[in-house]
Amino acid sequence: MSNVGYSFDGDIGCGRLKNGMAFLFDREKYLIIGATNWYVSYQGGRPYLVDRRGRKMHSYLLECPPGNEIDHISLDTLDNRLCNLRVCTHQQNQMNQPLQRNNTSGVSGVGWYAPKNKYRARIKVGQRDVHLGYYTSFEEAVQARNVGMECMFGEFGIYNDISPAPKWIREIVIEKCKRFVSLSVCKAFLVSEDVA
Repeated sequence: MSNVGYSFDGDIGCGRLKNGMAFLFDREKYLIIGATNWYVSYQGGRPYLVDRRGRKMHSYLLECPPGNEIDHISLDTLDNRLCNLRVCTHQQNQMNQPLQRNNTSGVSGVGWYAPKNKYRARIKVGQRDVHLGYYTSFEEAVQARNVGMECMFGEFGIYNDISPAPKWIREIVIEKCKRFVSLSVCKAFLVSEDVA
């Protein structure tokens, strides 16, 4: 008998552990996970559901070829619905990370650079820092970061909710990213027709 209480709303299942922690899954997968006792294991400060042997719930729900990983698209490790899971490489998984605790700007890769009295935008790809430029406004730096993410990370990037970058920012960032095209994930490198 499972240690989880289950409820359903249409196609979505919700499991609740005895400590009150809740998780989501697809109703159609209930037969795969319903009889298992699930426990919380914190890894990197994030909760994962594991069985008594330490196997994560998402590995029961999605087949993952050797050498790959399963990524939670929304970063919510308790949302194990198939629409929130995808198979990826380790590098792709590393690109989908929450904001670091020591971040002061609220946007990953964007910060104030006092020596130039401007905002600096950058991304990290394959352990290499890619400098995306210095900008007068925070908004411009965030737009540059989004373009850099689009070039290098494609669908695996975490994009900031901001208006699209103007052409001049796109041109600068694409030119800077071209030097690192070999590091682009899934060959995601963007070559815009209006810039090429």
